[in-house]
Amino acid sequence: MKLGLGLKTTLTQTLTPQQIQYLKLLQLPVLQLEHQVMQELEQNPMLEEISYEDSLQANDADFAETPVYEAPEIEVEPDTSYESEEFAEIPQSKLIDDTGDPFEFYKLIWQEDNEHNTSLSRQFDIEDDEPFQIKDNTTLIEDLTQQVRMLDLTEEEFLIANHILGNIDNDGYLRRDLSEIVDEVNTAIAESNLEKINELRKLKVNHIENKENPARQFALDNNKNQESTQSLNKIELDLNLAKEINLEQAEKVLKLIQNLEPPGIASRTVQECLIAQCRALQKNNAAKKLALEILENAYEAFSKKHFHIIKKQFEVGDEYLREALEVIRRLNPKPGGVDLSSGTNTVIPDFIIEQDEETGELLITVNDSRLPVLRLNQAYEKLKKEARYKHFNKDTKEWLKTKYEDAKFLIQAIRQRKNTMLKVMTAIAGRQKEFFNKGPAALKPLIYKDISDETGLDISTVCRIVNGKYVQTKFGTYELKYFFSESLPNEDGEEISTSVIKQIIKEIIDNEPKNKPYSDDKIAEELKQKGYLVARRTVAKYREQLKIPVARLRKEIV
Repeated sequence: MKLGLGLKTTLTQTLTPQQIQYLKLLQLPVLQLEHQVMQELEQNPMLEEISYEDSLQANDADFAETPVYEAPEIEVEPDTSYESEEFAEIPQSKLIDDTGDPFEFYKLIWQEDNEHNTSLSRQFDIEDDEPFQIKDNTTLIEDLTQQVRMLDLTEEEFLIANHILGNIDNDGYLRRDLSEIVDEVNTAIAESNLEKINELRKLKVNHIENKENPARQFALDNNKNQESTQSLNKIELDLNLAKEINLEQAEKVLKLIQNLEPPGIASRTVQECLIAQCRALQKNNAAKKLALEILENAYEAFSKKHFHIIKKQFEVGDEYLREALEVIRRLNPKPGGVDLSSGTNTVIPDFIIEQDEETGELLITVNDSRLPVLRLNQAYEKLKKEARYKHFNKDTKEWLKTKYEDAKFLIQAIRQRKNTMLKVMTAIAGRQKEFFNKGPAALKPLIYKDISDETGLDISTVCRIVNGKYVQTKFGTYELKYFFSESLPNEDGEEISTSVIKQIIKEIIDNEPKNKPYSDDKIAEELKQKGYLVARRTVAKYREQLKIPVARLRKEIV
């Protein structure tokens, strides 16, 4: 093997911390961006929040020319004047020794006038007078535990009931095998019995030693010996060892739990859940009886919607069967869904597009009303004046410089983010102008590269802006991804968006006969009559993307 040295020249692209921060800000939706800005406000004392009116009157001379941050080529020029003017070496004769007061710097930054402090204290006094209410939220498992305590169960049955409740999933089902839970409970019972027996043995050993040892027997009088013997006999009588539980007892407890509120909780299958809920219905009419028989004896035919088999098996007509199916349809296949811890997801649009009534032009607004308006903290201006007469160490200078540059960059990055997002949304609105005038039926094919070529931004930058962002229109709120789709040709050779094809497929299925739904071949024929050439396999793919089941599972009794 021969060793040697060589030189090699390569070109690599490296992202600076400022570039990485800007890219992260660019892809954040408005809610996450608000959270990020609030974190920066807490961590960087050089930033302060001002009202919108003050921001209109503020002097933005330092940020009049905002540098362009086009990812990934971001250039941030360091502010050399900051270091040269504010932290230049000061003559020794002008230095003030502040070593006697190490908190002088913090007093300078956080000082407040007496009037402001007085108003704040009054405000807090008023708020303290109001009672603070804590909302009491009871989880589903806690509610079920309280219901179990009201049942007439033995100690062993209470133990198996608590283990069953502890193994319920979020949707309310018991997916762990009941025999495993029984084995776990029996192991716990055996350990508890062993502890009781060992404790009794220790007491017996101590009692025997006291009897056999002359010194202890002499020290204890006869009354105490008799009391000790009586106490030991009472412990033996009161010693109640728990018995092992069998699978039959566990099934009995499980049925009792399934009859609690909500009915069907801790079921192992959907069929078991629906049967428990159907039995819990108060109305005991013919439709309920037939529904229960279907769930118990014809569940497979019901799940596959083979209604002709059910009618033949139970010798019933369409009307009677329809009433029974309506009873089943009202049941809840996910009994644990009432205990969802997460609240309703709220979509806050990042853009708002309105139409000018006079000119008909589209007005695009970036929804940044939730974002706090930032500026450099006014205390920093005081610090600049005092810096010439106070001696700060190197670490303090570096900390001030870093925080100042971070604050200045964040303000610039937020402004540039708004400009870049507005540029991309303007390009999308220009390409999809018919959509904003006529609605979803006028959506045109569009890909990321089209917007990239029009705006001059990289495709990755366009993707960062589009992902997770929403726009509010007069037709509703849509994700920006909705406006990007592939194309299919129609009979005239015109390119049609696949989103339009999916919408037409959905409309065809919504208007199909419920007792005889269309197959994928029939849907393809309907599309051909409307002028869209779509293959059956493509129809099946789009139908699955729309989460619409096959024709057999869409069948209903009319």
